Amino acid sequence: MLIFLLILLLAGLGGFGYWAYTQGYLKALPFKFGSDNSTSSSSTGPKLTTAPTITNVKITATGVDGFCVTWDTNQFSSSQVEYGPKGSFTLKTDVTDTPSKTSMGIMTSHGACVKGLTAKTDYQYRVKSVNKDGLEGVSDVNYVSTPSAD
Repeated sequence: MLIFLLILLLAGLGGFGYWAYTQGYLKALPFKFGSDNSTSSSSTGPKLTTAPTITNVKITATGVDGFCVTWDTNQFSSSQVEYGPKGSFTLKTDVTDTPSKTSMGIMTSHGACVKGLTAKTDYQYRVKSVNKDGLEGVSDVNYVSTPSAD
């Protein structure tokens, strides 16, 4: 009778469930999303149908061998600058803050620095951001001149 009361007390406090779990009697069940009890829902939300909108593109620093630019987007997305001498976008910075299907990315405020340019030269650039679903936002073409080295 004492054992029965002890088991009843433990079961009432959840102890029996813990014991059954530690003994392997209870198996883990997958968490079900949605009203149809399926597991097909994505943890990153619905598929995006619009590209990031790029705003506030600004040069924040200019040197004889490069410049830094900042911009904002309305979605979490990657950061990249395409640039080159006037008339071309032959060079690109590395892509940073790349979102994926399992990660929303972390940036809506972006920045990148371009280095290795020639002093006293005119360049054109545009910024690019890509969201988790691969949709790409690209800014208008902007221009910057590096100062002379003297």
